[in-house]
Amino acid sequence: MTKDQKINFIVVLITLVIIGIVTLVLFLCKQEWKYYLIGGMLGLMCHGLMVKQNARATRMMKLDPNQTAFNPKKSAILWYLLRFVLVLGIFAVLGYFAKDKPRVELVISMLIALAGYMTIKIVFLIVLLCFREKVVKE
Repeated sequence: MTKDQKINFIVVLITLVIIGIVTLVLFLCKQEWKYYLIGGMLGLMCHGLMVKQNARATRMMKLDPNQTAFNPKKSAILWYLLRFVLVLGIFAVLGYFAKDKPRVELVISMLIALAGYMTIKIVFLIVLLCFREKVVKE
């Protein structure tokens, strides 16, 4: 297992545990637990798409080192737009489902979903900081 695979494996496991615990706590407190769960799963799905993009770009760079057929910048932009449209679409659907609630509850529900989405981002940054290589000055 490579270092990148190990990091992604650890990130997904830690995030699943955190999402499970927070969802359970929100459920027991009778809060909007579904929004957190959907946001967390959306974050995991986007992380998976990012890992897939990275693996594809790495493979294509090995196959085409002169970049005659593969444009990594264009590919990165297209994958980013895919993830952006996915997040925008899911949040629009969540907002549509919560439209009958009072405005304060709507904002709180969307913030809970955003917190679920951001969980994997925070965990990913923390794990990357833990696994960074030390720079040796000569």
